[in-house]
Amino acid sequence: MESIAAHTHARMSNRFEDLLPNSTDAAKSKLRAKLVMILNSQGEIVPAAKSPLGKLWRLVNSERSSLDDCEEVIQLDPALTSRIFRVANSAAYHAQATDVAEAIRYIGFKRLRELVFNAGVLKQFSSLTAPPEMEVFWLRNIFVARLSERLSSLYFSTDGSEYLAGLIHDIGWLFLTTHFPAEYAKIMASEKTPCEAEKEFLPFGHANIAAALAARSSMPLRAVDAIAYHHKQMLTTTSTLVAPNQNPLFLGIILSVCDKLADASQLDFLGKSTMTMEEFRECPEVVWLKSFQKQVDFEAMAVEELTKSQDIHQFFFSGDAPTEPASTSKV
Repeated sequence: MESIAAHTHARMSNRFEDLLPNSTDAAKSKLRAKLVMILNSQGEIVPAAKSPLGKLWRLVNSERSSLDDCEEVIQLDPALTSRIFRVANSAAYHAQATDVAEAIRYIGFKRLRELVFNAGVLKQFSSLTAPPEMEVFWLRNIFVARLSERLSSLYFSTDGSEYLAGLIHDIGWLFLTTHFPAEYAKIMASEKTPCEAEKEFLPFGHANIAAALAARSSMPLRAVDAIAYHHKQMLTTTSTLVAPNQNPLFLGIILSVCDKLADASQLDFLGKSTMTMEEFRECPEVVWLKSFQKQVDFEAMAVEELTKSQDIHQFFFSGDAPTEPASTSKV
């Protein structure tokens, strides 16, 4: 089974270009060729395999790994030890630990995985440009990531790809602001919605970029599809009311719901959404989810997760962190 999975991942990684629509327009085709070249050179979310963070990334993505395995890797690198300890003791997790071993056991495997994903993704894409008007970009993506995993866990067993899909689902916008600033400016100046304007000036959209990135990084196919289609009006009828873990659309619908909930929570980094909480409740995807007889208080969930997301965002972007153990060094 592992060899089959590895083969599938390799095939997806090599065919990430299939997720990027082309155009008969020469200018747009040139833009696509430029994007393919960029993604080939820097289009992976996975940290360098031999780095401590890269080794830890692989461990938190393995069902056979334990916290002891993770601790062993963390302790090999003073900077990583310091960061893990400080994040665990931050307002986001409240570990109140005296050493890194105690810290990771307090937060547990799931939250350690979340922490590694945040650290890895933010480090990998630190060179991408976020304009001043995008100041809530990473806060929103952390918020959507936490919501995606939490909401998914109500319907099926999660494996972390739900969180990662939420964390990178809008990363395409940063590729546009960094590598295609002229086209991005035209999109923002358009009277159309951003998703509609993308089609006018580009052969691909921000969701295509993020999905290609996910595929090139060998993320699970359902996560790649969820990212690719999170702005599409997916089929939400009684014919799709199959078991969530058997429904290939389900994670995409979850991600779409979380994306809309972020808009309704005033986390629209593009400044184009006017969605209210009342409008959110009437969204087809939200109404469809009710068919599974789950009692979900979306507003309460949003309030709780926004507070947690703000704590996490503050740690990674403010540089303000609790004191670390004397035996470690500063990051």
